[in-house]
Amino acid sequence: MTAGALTTRWSARGVRDRTRIRPLAVFTLVVILAFFALIYSRISLDRAAFELHQIGQEVAAQERIHWDLRLEVARLQSPQRITEAAAGLGLVYPEERITIEASGVASDTNYAAARWTASRSLLSELP
Repeated sequence: MTAGALTTRWSARGVRDRTRIRPLAVFTLVVILAFFALIYSRISLDRAAFELHQIGQEVAAQERIHWDLRLEVARLQSPQRITEAAAGLGLVYPEERITIEASGVASDTNYAAARWTASRSLLSELP
């Protein structure tokens, strides 16, 4: 009986030891997982910061290109440059104005007067 009692005592003590070790093992596992989660989040944040920095550099480069193009447009739209280019091509302002009238096309004054007359007659018919 002594052997049986020792076996029972030993197994009862082993169960007791396991019940003490199990929470400690779970806690250690949770701490290790939390540690790796923190490392992963830090790596993710660093990667995002590098990408954000690279995007900021690209935006700055595109802004420089934008303002260079705006400057080029302003230079090309300059009336002085256009006048010089036109003079180089032989284009000049006319000294006198000549009106050309095409037959079969109503003049603007007759057309405007006819529309006003039609509008006046419509407005006078309103109650």
